[in-house]
Amino acid sequence: MDPLPVSIVRPEAMKGFYEALARLVRGRADDHVRIAVFGDSNLTMDFTSGRMRRKLQRRFGDAGHGFVSLSKPWSHYQHMDVRHAAIEGWVSYVITTKPIGDGLYGLGGIAAENQWQGASTFVQTAVEGAPVGTRASRFDLFYLERPLGGDLELRLDGVSKAVVSTKGSSKALGYYRLQADDGPHRLEVLAASSRSARIFGAVLERDAPGVVVDSFGVGALNTKTLGRHDPALFAAMLKKRRYDLIVFLTGANDVFTMDAVAPTMRRVLALCREALPEVSLLMATPPDRGLKKPFRQTLDVVAQRRIVAQSEGCALWDQFEAMGGAGSMATYVKKGFAMSDAIHFNERGAAFVADRFVTALLDGLKAYIEASPGAGCAGE
Repeated sequence: MDPLPVSIVRPEAMKGFYEALARLVRGRADDHVRIAVFGDSNLTMDFTSGRMRRKLQRRFGDAGHGFVSLSKPWSHYQHMDVRHAAIEGWVSYVITTKPIGDGLYGLGGIAAENQWQGASTFVQTAVEGAPVGTRASRFDLFYLERPLGGDLELRLDGVSKAVVSTKGSSKALGYYRLQADDGPHRLEVLAASSRSARIFGAVLERDAPGVVVDSFGVGALNTKTLGRHDPALFAAMLKKRRYDLIVFLTGANDVFTMDAVAPTMRRVLALCREALPEVSLLMATPPDRGLKKPFRQTLDVVAQRRIVAQSEGCALWDQFEAMGGAGSMATYVKKGFAMSDAIHFNERGAAFVADRFVTALLDGLKAYIEASPGAGCAGE
């Protein structure tokens, strides 16, 4: 199984990302290079994005795990190279499978509210010896500010450090940063009052510039559902995270809502560009699907995403072709690279695809620097 390399289409749309990486390579960066990856159920175990994180951080510097939800909406939900769990007393809401009335979830499409005072959840750096993620020097908590919002106690390594009120005059993004010495840490978040507090997740980062990959995997996510995010809250969190590259690793679930894809992607991409004018945007085609023969509707979605990416002027990576094209999922199942449902990658298959994507990104960076010798030196 060795399909031909697949390059980034419209690499000129990747300028913002490549400039940020070039600054990092030249030692001129004063902030991390941040990547956001939006995905469906194939991303809920962080297999593809986790492999990307490992590869990029080993090469450009481990700047911390990035974002992780502080709830567990599905039993299989996990992130690689970090430890996290909702211990007790939290109820999860998801933009797809368990929506909440006001539609406010943060970028991740997942939120949690405490059911009682004392409800506890935590996130912790990876175990010693893990490839990346074993150190953090700051934790950023994202939550919903709202009238009558409850209080949250933050404990770092078992020691109470702050009580954060989520009360605000209106519904808006809430944010609190907790600094720490660079090292292994555990952050525990407890409901400190009987009033309900809604949390979106926490970010683990380090101070020295490097690469961060935020993974936003949501089961059953499609483009139409992605468009249900509250624009103001979505934009506020984009601005706070300051991404250099946003990847839409979606499309597998668009087969029954194709009429909504073009207008929704146009709206989402415009929102990203307005919030982050220098951001690079990349759409990927969905993976192949089907055990005995390719799922015909997937072929239609693949064609549509190529057209939408072109019409919106954003970069494209053809994951479908990178897998090997039509019929490749059956080969993945046979070779032990995908689950028996012929829809989902296992860790081995996701790593294979992620490696090919990272190679395409780095080949694009090399070509950009060769064509622009002053890359990463703007303003000097």
